[in-house]
Amino acid sequence: MKLSEVEARIPAWYAASLADKGPSWYVSSKPGRGKTSVIETAPALLEKAFGDGKYGFVCINGACLTLSTATGYLWPVDGADGAKYSRFTRPDWWITSEGKPLEDYVGGIILVDEEDKLGLDEKKIVGEAALSKRFASHQLPEGWVVWFAGNLSTDRSGSTKKYDHLINRRNQIEISDDLGSLLEWMKTRGGCMPETIVFAEENGHLVFSNAPEVQGPWCTPRSLVQQDTYLRELMDVMSLTLIPTDATTIEEVQGGIGSGAAAAYFATIRIGQELPTYEEIIANYKTVKVPHKPDAMRLAAYKIAGRVSKEDANQAVGYMLRFPEEFQIIFAKMAAHKNKTLVLHQAFKDFCSKHSSLLAMMATFK
Repeated sequence: MKLSEVEARIPAWYAASLADKGPSWYVSSKPGRGKTSVIETAPALLEKAFGDGKYGFVCINGACLTLSTATGYLWPVDGADGAKYSRFTRPDWWITSEGKPLEDYVGGIILVDEEDKLGLDEKKIVGEAALSKRFASHQLPEGWVVWFAGNLSTDRSGSTKKYDHLINRRNQIEISDDLGSLLEWMKTRGGCMPETIVFAEENGHLVFSNAPEVQGPWCTPRSLVQQDTYLRELMDVMSLTLIPTDATTIEEVQGGIGSGAAAAYFATIRIGQELPTYEEIIANYKTVKVPHKPDAMRLAAYKIAGRVSKEDANQAVGYMLRFPEEFQIIFAKMAAHKNKTLVLHQAFKDFCSKHSSLLAMMATFK
């Protein structure tokens, strides 16, 4: 199943988990495919789908979970009959990242991430919680469910034994590699640089590569986005206008995605540095150089779309009209996602009126 399909199904999965005798859900994939990030969007998706209040999210790292952190610590309490009893203290995961207890929400999802790395006793505890909504003496508040995410046993990720009786209590969904979903996220929500997007578009085989036979860094969607984040922060801290391509920076990125992927990544970055600057384009949009290679044209379209504003839309559109039609469409779609107010600009309206697909897209932003 694709990540985009998982996102669309989350409200239905949640409703089924709440129902009597409904299943829990286990999402598995190779490392770094984005499954946890998608499930983290569940509160917003549930609030939009049901509109009955605020939903919460808790992520428990299975690799770090112990019996005591799962259930709390036994603590003596006085019973109503005057006798001494023991109860488990409230575990730390009962408080969400917003600093609120579970009961402050109408419901939510507790995700046991890295489930495949749980100890065997801990697997029994969280497996029962998925079914009965109970951790030891703690009954989850109404509306809360327990889901899981993990890697495949073939991924050399430290997976432990699976129990058949737990497998039989949940629906296991395996995430398939899907470049389209990744690119959509990178363009609209990931905040990734144009160079990173173009690299991913043209090197899907590198972005979705398997772990190397000799252990070491390799490229996944997660590790690529991490390098994108690092390079943006590096430029900000060092007040740079161009992505650095010096030997030190290349070595750092190799430490995240491996040497082969890093070489292709920096090749894309260097293409971007050969393009005219945005300022040059706006100042001389009728005469400034237009790239001729498809990868350079695509990168130029993304870079301009990321910078265009209502003040310079006439010049940016004028420059893009010198490109082949397919790159004009790439520019328009990306620009509208980045700045929705552009669809109201007359130059942008005139530009989009030439392409029926863009007119349909504009209607969704109004």
